[in-house]
Amino acid sequence: MLAVLAAAIAAPVSGADATVAIAAPGARQFVLLDCTSGRTVASAVAPDELAAELVAAPDGRGLYASLRGGALLRYSLPDLREQARVALEFEATALAVGGGPDAVVLAGGRGTGAMSAHDPATLAEVHRFRLPQPFAVAAMRDVPARRRFVVAFADLAEAWEIAYGRDAPPVLQGLVHDYRSNEAVPLPGRFTPRRFELPRPTRALIAGPAPYEVARLDDAGVLGIVNLDVRREIERPALAATAVAERIAPWRGETRRGWLIAAAGASDAEVLETSDWKVSGRFDAGGEILALAAVGGRVLVAAAGPGGITVSQVDVSRRIAEPLASGIAAARLPLRFVQGSGGCLALVDRDRRWLAGFAAPAPGLR
Repeated sequence: MLAVLAAAIAAPVSGADATVAIAAPGARQFVLLDCTSGRTVASAVAPDELAAELVAAPDGRGLYASLRGGALLRYSLPDLREQARVALEFEATALAVGGGPDAVVLAGGRGTGAMSAHDPATLAEVHRFRLPQPFAVAAMRDVPARRRFVVAFADLAEAWEIAYGRDAPPVLQGLVHDYRSNEAVPLPGRFTPRRFELPRPTRALIAGPAPYEVARLDDAGVLGIVNLDVRREIERPALAATAVAERIAPWRGETRRGWLIAAAGASDAEVLETSDWKVSGRFDAGGEILALAAVGGRVLVAAAGPGGITVSQVDVSRRIAEPLASGIAAARLPLRFVQGSGGCLALVDRDRRWLAGFAAPAPGLR
């Protein structure tokens, strides 16, 4: 039934393309599931425990895994055959993958040189990022429309935007008067971090409704909005309660955009709009909101109900909810949506058990 309901998001893709890889935290075994049915497509056992979330390549042909002790692996999709392996000098706790002809895999962890870029096919290291002092990567995201990664840190009050396009413009480093007198030092545009300060270190990064916008939770749980064009945090919207990353999702209408934000235990979510950076209203889910995810400008909302968990697709700008699945039972909280390949978004519980899956032909918002 879920495969039929998934068509409400967009035209369904084939089961072979719409898949999601799931593994329990710290596990060695992981499975590849058909997105909309939960059927096992393939399984594999890693040489060591997983150190980060599995990440699929944007083209749906590969899956990347980081192992405890320091190793990066690539598996083929959909058969989960190991294709490449490389040793790292650090344990990567976060992965991000850029697509297109300049595709690259970014791995980040904790240490003085605990971030590196790798060839997506061979996993050969193509760049190493170093700082004079140790750092801990808190979150990293690919922004496909900019062909850049955004990286934030758990112990540094700054963020980096890293271009992976080979035609990226040079990065100019120097004082203001250096730019005006053409004395700034030009550095290669590809892989040179565009560093900028933030008020505090970061706990999580959340995609924005526009490519140049990113939401973040700082180390105190306060929401801030980062504009990547000007490279600074431009707003700290006033919210009724502390937000959590799994209950924040960007939305976009014809003329408006923003984020839908639900506090822990809440049955309604605040609608934040970018026009004035204020909460314009609330969306009532009819039960405790358990997880949110963005899809094509709309938001998937998983909420508790008397008959079990329901999942709806919400047009936030018009406050219209379209039910996609209901009666999901025996789930262990907390829940989260996991992005797979082929436009897959799967709802999983604390034990990483598949509960429901929805497929769309385009990745939508990430």
